Amino acid sequence: MTDKQQILNYLASNKDRFRKEYHLKRIGIFGSFARGEQTESSDIDLIVEFEEGTEDLFGLKQRLKSEIQSIFEMPVDICREKYIKSFFRNQIQQEAKYV
Repeated sequence: MTDKQQILNYLASNKDRFRKEYHLKRIGIFGSFARGEQTESSDIDLIVEFEEGTEDLFGLKQRLKSEIQSIFEMPVDICREKYIKSFFRNQIQQEAKYV
């Protein structure tokens, strides 16, 4: 089963490419994988921040999601930092692991 370190290693080893290809300022994981509580039915929760002025955010998110899903063969959810509701923001910020 996939674990937190495998995901973080993949994100870290592709960090520069993600910056260029997806215009990401930063990327990390949160949720069950970040806490080490994942199960076989868990999805990968990514938190991202795009560079200012980036266009076609929907398309970029979809391409990134497809890439991560194909690598780890499991569902992926992507949240943009600036759109996380304040109710969840503190919890997510505390548990998020960035590369």
